[in-house]
Amino acid sequence: MVTFFSNMKVGTKILVICLLLAIIPTSLVGVVSYTSSAGVITQQIETRLQVQGNDMKGWTNDVYTLTRNKVDSDLNVLRQQFYQHGSPEIIEGQMTLVGPGNQRYVVNDNFEIVDQVQELVGGAATVFQVYDDHAIRIATNVISEDGERAVGTRLTQDVFDYSVIGGETFYGSRDLFGIQYVTAYEPITNSRGDVIGILFVGTKEEETLDVVRKSIRQTVIGENGYMKVIDGAGNVIVHPTSEGENWIDRTLVQTALTEKEGILYHTVDGNEIIDVFTYFEPLDWHIVSRAYLADFTGPINTIRDTLVAVMLASIIVGAAVAILFGRSISEPLQQVVLMIKELRNGHLSVRLGISRRDEIGVMAQTMDEFAEDLQTNIVGNIKRIANGEYVEKFAIQDERDEIRPAIKMMMDSLDHLHKETLKMTDAAWAGDLKVRGDEKAFRGSYRRIIVGFNKTLERITEPVNEAMRLAGYYAAGDFTARFNPDIPVAGEFVAYRDALNTIGIELSRLMKLITEELYEGISVLSSASSEISAVTSHLSQESSQTVRIVDETSNSVEGVRIQTERANQKTRAVTEKAMKASFVSKDGQRSVQEILDGMNQIRRQMDVVGTNVVKLSEQSTAIGEIIATVTDISEQSNLLAVNASIEAAKAGEFGKGFAVVAHEIHNLAEQSKQATAHIRTILTDIQRGVSGTVVSVDRGSSSVEDTVRLTAEARQAIEVLATAIADSSNEAYEIADSISEQASGMDRISHAMEKIQEAARKNLENTQKAEKTAEDLHELGIRLKKITEQYHV
Repeated sequence: MVTFFSNMKVGTKILVICLLLAIIPTSLVGVVSYTSSAGVITQQIETRLQVQGNDMKGWTNDVYTLTRNKVDSDLNVLRQQFYQHGSPEIIEGQMTLVGPGNQRYVVNDNFEIVDQVQELVGGAATVFQVYDDHAIRIATNVISEDGERAVGTRLTQDVFDYSVIGGETFYGSRDLFGIQYVTAYEPITNSRGDVIGILFVGTKEEETLDVVRKSIRQTVIGENGYMKVIDGAGNVIVHPTSEGENWIDRTLVQTALTEKEGILYHTVDGNEIIDVFTYFEPLDWHIVSRAYLADFTGPINTIRDTLVAVMLASIIVGAAVAILFGRSISEPLQQVVLMIKELRNGHLSVRLGISRRDEIGVMAQTMDEFAEDLQTNIVGNIKRIANGEYVEKFAIQDERDEIRPAIKMMMDSLDHLHKETLKMTDAAWAGDLKVRGDEKAFRGSYRRIIVGFNKTLERITEPVNEAMRLAGYYAAGDFTARFNPDIPVAGEFVAYRDALNTIGIELSRLMKLITEELYEGISVLSSASSEISAVTSHLSQESSQTVRIVDETSNSVEGVRIQTERANQKTRAVTEKAMKASFVSKDGQRSVQEILDGMNQIRRQMDVVGTNVVKLSEQSTAIGEIIATVTDISEQSNLLAVNASIEAAKAGEFGKGFAVVAHEIHNLAEQSKQATAHIRTILTDIQRGVSGTVVSVDRGSSSVEDTVRLTAEARQAIEVLATAIADSSNEAYEIADSISEQASGMDRISHAMEKIQEAARKNLENTQKAEKTAEDLHELGIRLKKITEQYHV
C-alpha cells in the first residue's frame, strides 16, 4: 500500500489527502456509532436468549422435580406391596418372598403386585430377577411392541451396571418399547445382602413433560427465532419442524455436547444466527435458544445509510479543493521529475530555468546548480578513475560532503583490493596455498570479493589436501581409505573425488584378487613344503636305517670273509696233511656250515637293503611330483607379479607402493623357483645313487647266491672228504679251488658292500639337504603371508 501511494502523482496525492481528511472523521464517527449499536443489540440478544434458556431450564427442572416426586411415591407403593409378602430369596431358580411360618410367595409370572401398583398410582411397575451378568423381567405391567406383557425381556446394560453391580437406585428418562418414561430402578437384596433383583416404576413423560415440550415448541424469538431440545445422542426432541431427526454430525450439536453451556455464532442458509445452549442433566436435554440477527438490526441499517450519504458529500467537496491546490504544485514538480529523469539517463546538460520566489523556485535553482556540479566535478573524476588514472585530490565542499569522500574511499579500497589480490596470487604461484586475504581490512562488496577469493582457495585446497591424505594411505598399503564425504565438492572436483575413490576401489579390488590368488598359492606352497618336509624326514630316517643295515651287513660280510680265509687255510692244511684229513675235514665241515649260515644271513640282509632302496626310489619319485607342483606355483606367482606390475604402472604415482609389492612377490617367486631347482638337482643325485645302489644290491645278491651255492658244494665236498679220507686228496684240491673262488666272491661282496655303504651315506646327506630346503620353502611361505597381510583391502 505504501508503494502504491508513493507511486501516485503529486496532484493525485493532494486529491487523496483532501478526500481522506473529509472521509476519515465521518467514517470514524459512523463506524463507532454502528459498532456500538451493533454491540449493544448483540449483547441484548445474547442476554435475552440466555435468560429465556435459563427460564426454560428452571421450568423444566420444576416439572421434572414434580415428576420425580411422583416416581418416588410410586416406588414406595411398589416396595410396600412387594415386601409385605415376605423377604426375597432365590429358591429353585425363582424369586420367592418368604413370609412368617416359611410361607412362600413366588413372584415369577405373578402379576398381582404390579397390577395392584397400577390400580393404586396408575404408573408402570416391573420386578426383575438377576441371572449372572443380566436381569430379566419376571413380572411387569409394561406392554411390549407385540401388545403382550414384556416378561422375559432384558434390563439395559447401563442400568444393570449402576443398580446391580453398583448397588444404587437409578433415576432417569428411559425409552421402553417406544414410550418415554421417567423411571426409578431400586436393587432387591436377599438376607446375605446380595442383589438378586430390581424393582422398577415409571411415569410416562407425556403426562408431565409434554407441557414443557409444548411451551418450548410455541416460543418465538423475534420474527423467525425459536427454541429446540436435543438429547445426548443428537436426536431432536423438540423443534417446530424437525422432531425425530438426528443431528449428531452438525456443528451446533457437537459444540453443545462438548461445552454443555455457551454461545455459538454461525451462518445457516446465508442468515447470521446466534444459538445460546444450556444443559439439563436429569433428562439429558440440551435446550437451545436461536435468534436471527436480521430480526434485530433495523436501527443499525438506518445509521449505515445516513453515514453513506454524508461520506459522498464529503468526497465531492474535498475533490474540488484538492484539484485547485494540486495544479499549482504538480506542474512545476512534473518539470523537476522530467529533469531528474534526464539526469538519470545521463543527460547532465539539462536545466530547469524556472523563475519563482517560492519554495518551488528555490528548488529549481538548486537542481540546476546540482546538475552543473555533478557534470563538472563528480562525473569528471569518475571518468578519470574509469580510465585508470589515480586521482589524488578531491575538492571536498565541507564536512558534510559525502559524494567526494565516497569517491576517495572507493579509490583507496580499489588500490588496497589490488594489492591484496596480488599477494594471494603471488603466494599461490609460489605453492603456498595457506595464504589468505585480510577480510577485516575491507567492508561491503570489497570484503565479499576477498571472502570469495578465500573461499575459492579453501574449496581448492580442501580436495587437494584430502587427495594427499588418500595418497599417504595408499602408499602405506591401506586401500580401504576413501575421499571424506563431509568435504563439499562441486563441478570438476566431483570427477576428481570420484577418480580418487575409483583408484582406491580398483586398487583394493586388484590387491584383494592378488592377495587371494597369492594366499592360495602360499597355502599350496606351505602344504607342499610340509609334505616335502615330512617325506624327507621319513626318507632321512629310512636312509639312516639303511646305513645302519649296510654297516651290519658289511660287518657280517667281513666275518664271512674271515671265515672263508680260515677255511681256505684249513683246506690248504688238509692238502698238505692228508693224513690228518679226518680231523681237518671235521673242522672244514664246521667252518663251511658257519660260512653257509653267514651267507644266508647276508642274503637276508641284502633282501632288506633291496626293499629299502625300492622304497627310497618311490619316495624320491613322490618328492619329484611335489617339486613340480611347487615349480608351477612359483611360475604362477611370477606371472601374477608381472600382471600386478602392469596394473601398478597404469595407476601411476598411486601404484608405486603396489609396484614394490609386486617386485617383492616376483623376487620371492624366483627364490622359490631356484630352491625347487636345487631340490630337483639333489633329488636327481639321490635317484642316481639309488639306481647305483639297486645295481650294486642286485650284483651283491647274485654274488651271495653264487657264494651260497659254492659253500653248499664245499660242504658236500667236505662230507665226501669225511667219508673217504683216503680218496680225498684230489677232492681236497677241488675244495681248495672252490674255497679260493669263494674267497674271491667274498672279496667282490665286500667291495659291493663298500659301494652300497658309500651310496647310502651320500643318500642320507642328500636327504638331509632336501629336508633343509623344504624348511626354507616353509619359511618362504610364512614370509609371503606376512607381506600380504600388510595390505588392507
